[in-house]
Amino acid sequence: MKVQDIAELLIASWILTGERDSLPTGDGILDRALRDALESGAFPAPWRERLNFADGRAGLECVELKSVINSAQLAGFSSDPNPSYQATSMKISVKAALRLLRRHSIAEDDAKKWGAALRAGVEKARATMRDYPSPA
Repeated sequence: MKVQDIAELLIASWILTGERDSLPTGDGILDRALRDALESGAFPAPWRERLNFADGRAGLECVELKSVINSAQLAGFSSDPNPSYQATSMKISVKAALRLLRRHSIAEDDAKKWGAALRAGVEKARATMRDYPSPA
């Protein structure tokens, strides 16, 4: 599975469970959420084989996530990168997300399950981060 394929399915699953809510990209929140979703079996096996996690400067990092987010941005699915942003805004519609799923022969219900698992992981990661505020 290519990085672009993961970007397309990540964005589609996110949009189908909350329309155009921003996708968190800072503080390792998405990294943690993605790892939790993968470990729970929410995403297809090729994702688990393709995505790798390591301890980085800011804690857990998905090694490929920056490339996935950049691919989504280059394709026009989300807003342009800015290092100070903590999230990227979605730029495609539900209809476009459904087209991405059809291109990959993915059922809408499967993508919604993935998106729900990812959103649950984001909320869990945010709650964890609130418990450990950064030093002033």
